[in-house]
Amino acid sequence: MVNSHYVPQFILRNFYANDKITYCDLDKKTVELRNTRSVFSEEGYYPEGIERDLCKKAEYLFANLYHNKLENARNTISLTRDELFVLKKYLVVCSVRYKFELSEEEKEKIKILGPAFEVDYDKCLNEILACETLDEIFALLIKFEEYLFNLLDGRKLGESDDANMPLWSELKDILHSYIIFVKTRDEQFLIPDVGRGIYQGPLGITKTTSVIDLFYKTHDPQIAQLMQLIGPRDYTIYPLSKNFAVISMCSFFKLLTDSEFHYNVKMPEDYPTVSSLLEFGDRNMIAPPKVRMKGRDREYIYDIKYLTTKDVCHFNSLMIGESKRYIACADINKIQDSIETAQDYTKRDLQFLKVD
Repeated sequence: MVNSHYVPQFILRNFYANDKITYCDLDKKTVELRNTRSVFSEEGYYPEGIERDLCKKAEYLFANLYHNKLENARNTISLTRDELFVLKKYLVVCSVRYKFELSEEEKEKIKILGPAFEVDYDKCLNEILACETLDEIFALLIKFEEYLFNLLDGRKLGESDDANMPLWSELKDILHSYIIFVKTRDEQFLIPDVGRGIYQGPLGITKTTSVIDLFYKTHDPQIAQLMQLIGPRDYTIYPLSKNFAVISMCSFFKLLTDSEFHYNVKMPEDYPTVSSLLEFGDRNMIAPPKVRMKGRDREYIYDIKYLTTKDVCHFNSLMIGESKRYIACADINKIQDSIETAQDYTKRDLQFLKVD
């Protein structure tokens, strides 16, 4: 059987220090220096066809983009529509490649909801890997949404194969979000077995109701469109190296920046600033990319944002809290502040990670 990695090896090499990665087992409470071949992997984790397609249709394409455009960027990054497709496809793949174990309660809920809500990670991967353009990914999203609208409307649904609600959830979140690139200065990023960290803060689904209220006041068609893009997550962070990461940010937060939306959104009294609401950054840090036309194509211009140590500790803590068993880093001395912060994000005992 093939030894499959649920975190790609080319990403893991970006967490090397002296050709080794520091691999931490949160269950056994062990810390080891390992090579990338033996971490975040399991024999037969994916069927051979999916393993081959992961390399050919997602990892290879994104590795080229990473090395050519992202890895050595200092201040700005410009992406074409095709390059943005490669990035977003890779993020969707990252979101469905780790196979979570469902609880009995979750399994019972899925039985009630029906076959379209069953979690089949191989099916998710096959469907997203088959998409070769951004238009094809959006067509897949639209197909799932039509199934969901018919379900809610009580109309004939067709075959359950027409829908894949677990994949729809990830597609909707990533395709309708905008990208932020961030770098660290001192404290380094770690990487968890699930490959990401998710934040859903105090606004939650009230983001949607806020936009609905704004639409009734303004009748702006842009706001009507924004209503359809918003989900419960505020953002998801995907570490790409020990000092570089991508954040997929809910489009609602464009309303808090100097963007195409020229409306003032009232902040909650308990969370009067962006930093208190999102637990990192400010209005400038969460600004969406600038868009300009280059011939007939759009070009997206991103300013790279540099994080404070407090910001990095928050993101690392999210990822520790999200991890199922393993985390890894380049230098455990460079995540000590994060380990301290993470005790407020998880019930796990992290004392074994502390360095005297």
